[in-house]
Amino acid sequence: MTKLLNFIIVVLALALIAVILVPQIQENRPKPLRFVCDSSVTSLPFLIAVEETLFVKNRIIPQLSFYSDPDQALSDLFAGKSDIGIFPWSTVLRHIQEKQETLVVFMAEEFRPALPVDAIAKPKKSRIKLLVDLKGQRFAYPPQLRDYVKVLLATVNLKPEQVKLREVPFTALLGELQSGAADAVWLMEPQLCQLDFTKFDTIASPLTRYIYSPFPGAAIGFSPKFLANSSKVLRTRLKIALDAAVAFAETKPEQAKEILGRYFHCESASRAARLPELQRLVEINKPAVQGLTIRLLGAGILADSIPTAGLFIEPVKMTH
Repeated sequence: MTKLLNFIIVVLALALIAVILVPQIQENRPKPLRFVCDSSVTSLPFLIAVEETLFVKNRIIPQLSFYSDPDQALSDLFAGKSDIGIFPWSTVLRHIQEKQETLVVFMAEEFRPALPVDAIAKPKKSRIKLLVDLKGQRFAYPPQLRDYVKVLLATVNLKPEQVKLREVPFTALLGELQSGAADAVWLMEPQLCQLDFTKFDTIASPLTRYIYSPFPGAAIGFSPKFLANSSKVLRTRLKIALDAAVAFAETKPEQAKEILGRYFHCESASRAARLPELQRLVEINKPAVQGLTIRLLGAGILADSIPTAGLFIEPVKMTH
């Protein structure tokens, strides 16, 4: 009887140990996460975290993919086809109104007037000298900037139907200009720094000059479902990895440019590319985001005002 009792005690003790240790072991295992971004400089925090093994050091196995259409990519994120993404703020705001789905934002990017990351490029011999000269011209832009075209043209009293507009993927924009298929194209880094300035020149950065300044370039976040189903430990690792990527970009901008150049096969990026300001959760310029919302509402891109304060996750939910 004593032996049986001792055996039962041992079994129960082992079971208790298993109950305590197994979840901890599982929690400490590397976790795969699916990241989505576009083929522009806004992808920088993810690229740094991959290249500098910041994800791996925080036991995250990154699966990185690039989208062409931000609207489809954001819908896919809410459908569970990806976990974390970088999206234009206009896409996030429109999605709230059209789909009643709100991205949970924990990082952001801002484009600064002093270091513009975009410009309208056109041939040197073109008659396009000012923004108003786009009237009647073939103007190509990437899907990530689709919501801003109407706002841009309105600043010089042009309507979209007065310009021959065409939406072209980021990676094809330079080819459109070089081949003569477009009279002007709206570029962002690192495509902008690849421009041959012996043949082409640019109109000053439209995003910060004509749309909003400083310009809220991109939101980084996940769906409410991901928030509910992921552990705080995993979200802490995610935050640590990407906060470290921000610190890397701040302290080693030249190396950050090299990473950008390697990813997009652009050697000139390491010399000429301009980088956005990467903002940790506590650094996000929330008034600028709200200001952009009002700007888009006035331009008819949004049908109603959106209180943006609820978009940002509480810091305590990102820290273990």
